[in-house]
Amino acid sequence: MQIVRNWYELSKIKPNNKYKLDIDLEMCCGWIRPVKEDENTLGENYFKHHIYLSTHSFYYSQYEATTKLLQEHGFDVKIET
Repeated sequence: MQIVRNWYELSKIKPNNKYKLDIDLEMCCGWIRPVKEDENTLGENYFKHHIYLSTHSFYYSQYEATTKLLQEHGFDVKIET
């Protein structure tokens, strides 16, 4: 498991077979996005497959929730400082 301490480190995480991370280092936020888009990842299902990572993702109170979200989408990471 890889320990991730900031947005820069998170931006270096490689995509898995289903999802990739799209990180905005300037705004300190990002998205979990499908590697391949199709009719199942768009439209009504958009927010099931496009997960927003808010600026609060690295706040102490959000470590566990962010880690869980990333792991549920196939990333072997843990958020901490």
